[in-house]
Amino acid sequence: MPSENVASSSSAPVDRRARKREARRDHLLDLAADLVDADGVDGLTMAALAEAADYAPASLYTYFPSRSALLAALQQRALGVLASVGEAARLRWDAALAERSPRPEVAALARLVAFSDLFLAAPVRHRREFRLQQQLLVTPGAEEVADAGAVVPAAMAVLELPRQLLDAAASVGALGRADRFADPLGAPLDASLGRTFAWVLALNGALLADGLVTGLPTTGALLGAQLTDALLLGWGADADDLGAARRLAEPWKEA
Repeated sequence: MPSENVASSSSAPVDRRARKREARRDHLLDLAADLVDADGVDGLTMAALAEAADYAPASLYTYFPSRSALLAALQQRALGVLASVGEAARLRWDAALAERSPRPEVAALARLVAFSDLFLAAPVRHRREFRLQQQLLVTPGAEEVADAGAVVPAAMAVLELPRQLLDAAASVGALGRADRFADPLGAPLDASLGRTFAWVLALNGALLADGLVTGLPTTGALLGAQLTDALLLGWGADADDLGAARRLAEPWKEA
């Protein structure tokens, strides 16, 4: 019977090969992100990536079976980065609130304001990841249905933070309880998730306004902050509590 050491050593080459393959895949995703950055989603083709990587085109298909799968992998990685940024920020907010001990309603609203600020800063602080998400939103059919479906868990992970913050605010009375929502087929939709979609899409829409060639007398970030205040007030936030929350969250903005 082979010893444990022999079994362990025999698996080492397999582990090394797996790590090397994963490193090559990550490198290809880095190059794909460069292409999107330079030429947009439409500029990312398997041929363009093969040329950038100095690979035979057929070799790329051992990593990504199609352009759609490549886009999905790139999107999943970008969403993972954005989710990690959100979780790290929440830890910072919680630590700051523990030192100040504001009223629960103000603390809950401060977290919501801080998330809004974090989202609105993403085009600058996490430009590549955020830009990819925006471009895919306005590029219909970029991914096949199965590949787009594979991205859904990563997208929902990003939405989980604002959903939890909205739920927490409602639970302490900082917001009213959410009205019932329905999906496009009329089936009931989780109320807090409905609010989350409304809020995040409003923020994203505000940021898209920065791309209008005619120009606006304000910025997408300022519009987004105003939208956040309007939504929170419409959902039952007290105006004085919201003002206190904005003052409390101001130092938490990313520099």
